Amino acid sequence: MPGPEPADRDGNACVPGAVTAAVAVTTHVLWQLVLGFSTMATDGCGPDDCDTWITGPLTVMYLAYYAIYVVTPLAVIASLALPWRRRWRRIRIWLALGALLPQATILGALAVLIGAGA
Repeated sequence: MPGPEPADRDGNACVPGAVTAAVAVTTHVLWQLVLGFSTMATDGCGPDDCDTWITGPLTVMYLAYYAIYVVTPLAVIASLALPWRRRWRRIRIWLALGALLPQATILGALAVLIGAGA
């Protein structure tokens, strides 16, 4: 027979990781489209003739896109693996937010590209 639950148990401990995973999975196709269309926008200058204000953000977007496959799952797993106690709630939320850092980087690089007129 299991003992009583501790008073400091966090009943909503899985929420930050689950929300982050849902956002990451549902927006994955969007990031593929953004990266594909951003690359197609540089077809006019070719890979060797583009300025660094175009190739720089594109390189950042590619690195961030590939980081999605490493950073996001590891951060979500880490946020779910922490002890389900209330004192770990802030760290769990920060890990869940950190899991979306590659997606935010892609969005920021897209804003730079749009601002540069590419």
